[in-house]
Amino acid sequence: MCSAAKHVPEIAKGFYGTQEFKELPSRISEIKKCLKNVRQSLKDNKKAVEKSGDDCLQQIHTLRQQFNAIFDRLEQRTVSEIEDKKSSVGGQIQTDIDRIDDVTERLQKLFDDFNDEGEKNEATSYIGFTKCDDMIWNAKVLLQEFDIKDENKMLFEPYTQIAENLSSFKMLGEVICDGREKLPLRPDRVFEVEEHVLHNVKLKGDTRSCNITGLCKLASGEFLLIDNYNLKIKRLNSNYKVTFSCDVPEHPQDVCVVGDREAAVTVNKKSENRHEIHLFRLRSEGLVKTRSIDLQYQCCSLAHHSGNLYITTHTSLHVYNISSGQYRQLYSDETGKYTVYRCAVSPDGSRIFITNATNHQLITLNKDGTKLSTLTHPEIQGPWDVHVTSLGHMFVSCGGLNTVVQVVGMKDGRQTVKPLAGEKENLAEPMALCFNSSTNTLVVGLRNNDNIAELQLKH
Repeated sequence: MCSAAKHVPEIAKGFYGTQEFKELPSRISEIKKCLKNVRQSLKDNKKAVEKSGDDCLQQIHTLRQQFNAIFDRLEQRTVSEIEDKKSSVGGQIQTDIDRIDDVTERLQKLFDDFNDEGEKNEATSYIGFTKCDDMIWNAKVLLQEFDIKDENKMLFEPYTQIAENLSSFKMLGEVICDGREKLPLRPDRVFEVEEHVLHNVKLKGDTRSCNITGLCKLASGEFLLIDNYNLKIKRLNSNYKVTFSCDVPEHPQDVCVVGDREAAVTVNKKSENRHEIHLFRLRSEGLVKTRSIDLQYQCCSLAHHSGNLYITTHTSLHVYNISSGQYRQLYSDETGKYTVYRCAVSPDGSRIFITNATNHQLITLNKDGTKLSTLTHPEIQGPWDVHVTSLGHMFVSCGGLNTVVQVVGMKDGRQTVKPLAGEKENLAEPMALCFNSSTNTLVVGLRNNDNIAELQLKH
């Protein structure tokens, strides 16, 4: 197939004098130097992996010591409680024994005195008999008292929640190995659902089906959700098990985190024209209400950014500064019943997104409330919640189609809508949304349903 051929000696003639041949030693030296540097870097990296692994093992050892200290403290307190009760109840029993001994001794003494005086004087004997008879009556009363007393004993009923909560964890924590091939999660990344799992969040005391209208993720990796039908805030661990709940007045709608250890909840009681935001302090044992904010209008949803709470009222958007207490309207649309339904704020605070459920739209505002764009799309029908992640990914739940969609291209204005999940993922009337960046999952609260859906995303 060759058009011409040349012999190697012919091609190599004069090769010794070429610059290419003369530079060969330096090129080999340079490439060997690079290989040596990379090899040393890899050796250093191997040592770093071994050291960081040892550090992780030490962290586990320290964590176990903390657990041991906690269980030692719980055991000491429980043992102390048992000893206190043993002493208290045992003291009461000893008092009863002393009473019986006292009656027995007095009865025996009266009987001995009666025997000594019985044959000497009839009158004296009568008096002794009377005293003995009275003492016998007192003894019978005492016996009757003990007949109606239950036998004392001690029982220990362990808190099964401790074992249940611990057994729900697969490991003590997440093991992460940061490698060179880890891809950054770009803001324009389009997701797909890899798998989905349903988690039951119904409690024994719930009188109705759950209705999850609000969701947020805490810095600890836990979640707070609003169960609208059962008037409760429920706290979930990282495995989506309910660990705590507290009652709130009717009707809670939404929840958002406003600080490392604080959350805000919207509350409405129409019969009393009562519209409030309740602030809760997050503690290890649960939630403690710290204060409430009175509002003039019904509050549907909440979003927080830089000390400001963004509040929707179904037809208007307001901003409330937590520090100053200033409250003002940013946007209004009175053309329908649910034209300003839910809201979310971009990570930099420059954009506010609201769902217009009446007209099936997603509205984008600037931070002053000026409308920048209106997105209408066949996949957006009855938009309920809108959620924006810390990297700017946007998700919308659409009750009209029982779907969740991703909105792509928010920054350049060319927004497109990508269906993400629907009936295949058991999304019957999806409502609240929350993204878990640590596990790359989207959590979906459902209407009139005892489950929440965990969507594992791939990209």
